[in-house]
Parts: sequence; structure tokens; C-alpha cells
Amino acid sequence: MTELQDGRAARQQTIYDENKMKLIETALDVINEIGDINEVTLSTIAKAAGVSPATAYNHFPDRMTDLFSSIVKLKLDVRETIMSMTTESKLIDTIKQIPYIYAKQMVDLGYTGQVLVSQMGHLQANDKWLEDDPVVVLTTLLTEEGTYKKDAQEIAEKITTTFRGAMFEYSLHRDKLENQYTAYTPDVFLQKCSLIVEDILKQY
Repeated sequence: MTELQDGRAARQQTIYDENKMKLIETALDVINEIGDINEVTLSTIAKAAGVSPATAYNHFPDRMTDLFSSIVKLKLDVRETIMSMTTESKLIDTIKQIPYIYAKQMVDLGYTGQVLVSQMGHLQANDKWLEDDPVVVLTTLLTEEGTYKKDAQEIAEKITTTFRGAMFEYSLHRDKLENQYTAYTPDVFLQKCSLIVEDILKQY
């Protein structure tokens, strides 16, 4: 490939990446503004982003499923945050904060975060959720920490199950559901998630 061709390819890739990011960020705005995922389509998002529907479909062939997957991987992948924390504080303190860290990311996404939770089963079934298995990650960290090594997997499973339950309760806190679960506000969700690990560890 010539230098000119290399330059063109690089520019095309830059445009491709910029359009994808524009679509993702616009999707967050549109979904949160409309507040009803049933009224949002990829074409609606493409129009708001100022790109053609064809461009949007090129980025997200499986339409909204691929879009949700991209948002999950861009906004909910907190591996680097967690790994950086393990070097700055005691490992057990980092483990205790993991559910809260994920919960905070979801809350920061607004209504879109609740939609992602409602789509979680479908995305996982199609390998379009986060790659890391939370049980495996937590088991590894608990084993490395040492204090709860003997029960690491059991504790990891309890933490994961409890957190998923909290997520789904939070996902039901929407105006469109005629005030169902209105007491389960973002603050309540965050508070609950901040105590999940500590409460479970008290059992051991």
C-alpha cells in the first residue's frame, strides 16, 4: 500500500470512529430525552446525530442490540478503574466498592442505564455484554486477598446475585411504569450497592 493509500485509509478510519462515537453519545441524549425506549429507533438516533441511517446501520448491523452493546462496553467497563484502585488501597476495600462503582456508572447514564439492565439477559445470550464473568473476577480477587479464600467462590456468587437483584429493582424505577418502585431511587440503589459486599462478608 502506498503512502497516499495509507493516508486515505487512516482518514477513513478516523471518520468511521468519529461517527460511531457521535452515534453513541447522541443515543444517550435521545434515549434519556424521550424516556421511552419503545419510541426510539436507530434511524431516530442517526437523524439526531446528523448522519445517514445507512451509516448507522453500518456501525450497528443488529440495530439497537449492537448499539446497546457498544454503550455497555464503552460506559460500564470499569476494569481499569478497579485495577488502579488495587494499587492504591487495601484489596478488601477495593472489593467492597466494586458493586458501587458499577452502580454509579449506571446511574450516571440516567434512563439509558435502566434500559441496559432490562436488555442485559438478551445481550449476554448473544455475547454482547461485558466479557468478564463477575463471579470469576470476584473469586480471583477474594482468593488473592486471602482472608476469605476458602469461601471465595460462594461469596462471589452471593455478591453477584445480590447486585443483579438490585440492578433489576433499579431498572423498574421509571416514570412510564405508573409510579411502581418509586421508592427505589438512584440514591437508594447506590446506598444498597455500597453495602452489598460488607453485609455478605459479615456472614463469614
